[in-house]
Amino acid sequence: MKIFDKKKEIIGPEIFIKRRLLLVNLLIAIIFILLGLKIYYLMVINGDYYNRIVLSQRQVSYNSEVILSRRGDILDTNGNLLATSIKVYNLIIDPKVITSYKDSRFVNATIDALSDVYDYNRLEIRNLIEENKDKSYIRYARQISSEDKEKFDKYKEKKNEEYKNSGINDRINGVWFEEEYKRYYPNDSLASNVIGFVNNDGTSVMGLEAYYDTELSGVNGRKYGYLGDTYELESVKKQAVNGYNIVTTIDQRMQRICEDKIAKWQKEDIGSKSASAMIMNPNNGEIYAMASSNSFNLNDPRDLSDLEDEYIEEVGRENIWFSRWKNICVQDTFEPGSTAKIVTFSAAIDENVVNSDEHFECKGFIKLNDGEHDWRINCNNRMGHGDLTLMETLTKSCNISMAEMAEALGVNNFVKYQKTFGFGELTNIDLPNEADTSKFVHTVQNMGRTDLSTNSFGQNYNCTMVQLAAAFSSAINGGKYYEPHFVKRIENQNGTYIKQIVKSVLRKTISESTSKYLREALFETVETGTGKFAQIKNRNIGGKTGTAEKLPRAAKNYLVSFIGFDDKDNPNLVCYVVVDEPNLEGEEQASATFATRIFHDIMKEVLEQNE
Repeated sequence: MKIFDKKKEIIGPEIFIKRRLLLVNLLIAIIFILLGLKIYYLMVINGDYYNRIVLSQRQVSYNSEVILSRRGDILDTNGNLLATSIKVYNLIIDPKVITSYKDSRFVNATIDALSDVYDYNRLEIRNLIEENKDKSYIRYARQISSEDKEKFDKYKEKKNEEYKNSGINDRINGVWFEEEYKRYYPNDSLASNVIGFVNNDGTSVMGLEAYYDTELSGVNGRKYGYLGDTYELESVKKQAVNGYNIVTTIDQRMQRICEDKIAKWQKEDIGSKSASAMIMNPNNGEIYAMASSNSFNLNDPRDLSDLEDEYIEEVGRENIWFSRWKNICVQDTFEPGSTAKIVTFSAAIDENVVNSDEHFECKGFIKLNDGEHDWRINCNNRMGHGDLTLMETLTKSCNISMAEMAEALGVNNFVKYQKTFGFGELTNIDLPNEADTSKFVHTVQNMGRTDLSTNSFGQNYNCTMVQLAAAFSSAINGGKYYEPHFVKRIENQNGTYIKQIVKSVLRKTISESTSKYLREALFETVETGTGKFAQIKNRNIGGKTGTAEKLPRAAKNYLVSFIGFDDKDNPNLVCYVVVDEPNLEGEEQASATFATRIFHDIMKEVLEQNE
């Protein structure tokens, strides 16, 4: 028994160890079996499900990647840039990345960089980061130039290298830049009321920018991903479509001349409530220049730093902006005065109610009865012009002769010619917010005898500058009415034509022979009549003065004007100048020479530069 017991004492521990090893191996085997089953479950049974989750998470990174389109340029007739789009950058701060280390290795270095490069307030940035630790996107600054972005990138690269070489953990991190485009106007205020502008959010405001917004805008592209039929992530990149360029009829040189002469009148001469000028080609309706005294800086259209705070508060920012942005030539209406006598004069000739041998007698006034009241209508010469030939009725701007011609024409014919010349109708110029004058022009039904008389010399109805310029152009070009316009072609950003805009004759207004006689009469108006101040040496200038007493008549405020052309035999340029309420008292305002002198200065320089 003892021997047996001794053996048991020796053999027993070995068996115990073997059993423990067997148990451990068994447990390990069971774990591997379970792990294998789990892997099989995940990879084979539910692999499709988890594949989708992983790929969907990767897909998210594509969804917000927008490829920006570039807005098209606006160019003048010679290819000079009037409006363009330049690449700029938004500065993005990522607080989540900046605060990702407990030792703040990114915080101080990044704050220092932003302060050193851009002079940003350190405390403000620190608070922003601390208060938004869970955010990855904060747009801190907008429209940073390429130069300023590059300045930060170089600073970051250099500083991080210094940190690394010094064995310091600090790094500039968590700041990046996203691209966008900024609208830029190389000439600041040039043609501001015509071009219009684009807000920082991409919204177009007024002018050509608004009228041709669809053509200029383009379409953003996008980069995104999707799961294919085999659950593989497919990447798709839809390229942006850039906006088209528009080539305008604006001649930058003529535009600048108009603006300079108006500015000189306003600042160095008598000045006025407002002054405007435009130049157009009478043979196709192209407008080369359109300027007014209420211009503004297109790159900073809401800047009112030139005004006192009290005035801004009294008038209101919105009202001031509207007043500055308004295009007077298209949006303001007024009684044209004697410049509109061309309608009466040419209509009477065209309808054969007068002839070139006819004479008129002006006593300074006429008396009319409209069935209810007696009216006295005065001539611009209260003493009377006496005996006048047909041509002299225009050269001396006789109201009474015009009233007699209108009486001979009759209401039906007079209204017909007014409409044919475009008064009371939209010109459909390619600018937004053209004034509707239909309610300011008489119809056959409501035109009385006195209305007919006053309308004959440009009073008692309203028009716009662009309406009268288009009508005048038709009257001197042989009777062909063209639609006034600013854009002559649309092209892509490679310069390929997309659309050529050629304006055809809309209608015939008067005969070629009447137009020729009118040009001769307008030439004589400048040579010997009321338009002498428009004379330019060695040029056959023709034109017509205008003086209109504004409503209410008792206020004695006047709008004076002059419209003329460059050559009586071959007119290629029409220039129209309007001066609203010269800075004088009462009837001292009533001198068309103010507008005539501005016309002279504009046309003289334009013609000299054309040589």
